[in-house]
Amino acid sequence: MNRVKIAYGEQDEQFGHLYLPESPVAEPLPVIMIIHGGFWSGQYALNLGTQYATEFADAGFAAWNIEYRRVGAGGLWPETSADVAQALDAVGGVVQGHSPIPLDLGDVRVLGHSAGGHLAGWLASRRESSIRPSRVVLQAAVLDLAFGPAHGSVNPAVHAFLGASFEDDPDLYRSASPAHLLPTGVPVHCIHGSLDVQVPVSQSERYVAAATDAGDEAVLSVIDGEDHFAFLQPGSSCWNRSVTAATDRAAHQLECERR
Repeated sequence: MNRVKIAYGEQDEQFGHLYLPESPVAEPLPVIMIIHGGFWSGQYALNLGTQYATEFADAGFAAWNIEYRRVGAGGLWPETSADVAQALDAVGGVVQGHSPIPLDLGDVRVLGHSAGGHLAGWLASRRESSIRPSRVVLQAAVLDLAFGPAHGSVNPAVHAFLGASFEDDPDLYRSASPAHLLPTGVPVHCIHGSLDVQVPVSQSERYVAAATDAGDEAVLSVIDGEDHFAFLQPGSSCWNRSVTAATDRAAHQLECERR
């Protein structure tokens, strides 16, 4: 497997691993950017996305598996959001510069799990980016940071990440929530396990309904019998559905399915 470490900024956590196919492929290569989860915490790292990156490269894609500043590892929301935005824009800069195979900058897809799904959903709303995602796949994503605290439920990880309480700064919570930044104009596929207790499936259900109402292309796949961590288990239904959603070269199909 061809892998190269690329810095997209000057901070220690501002880097990613670019994976390229070993076999001859058609050019230019579509790109899949992978954003790992882990409560936005420095306890977790980009190795959570490594198996996806290798599978995507084997499927003929360039895989850009990124690290970013996290709680306890150099940053809170301002640094984290700046990093993922910079990492996406870097596809058209240093990442392309390190790739011996031309990259298709018009087909850059983003996949994110859990907290990484939150960041992927936020990236979809960022219209000022030099690179706009062609599609975003959100795996058990945290898509509305304001809903829980507005209804009396406080998530300590969200509080630590944003550095403020909802009562003190509700606008901050909404400005960081993909559900409050619709429409995006980017096709989105939400995938969620029915047994997820870490991030309720209602997060994806509400987001897809709101995105559709706002005129976006939005798909929901609820996978029966699997939980939040099934996305990290190769061969699970959540894993297979995610790979298909990210690598499908056909037009984005609107459907709502339950498996």
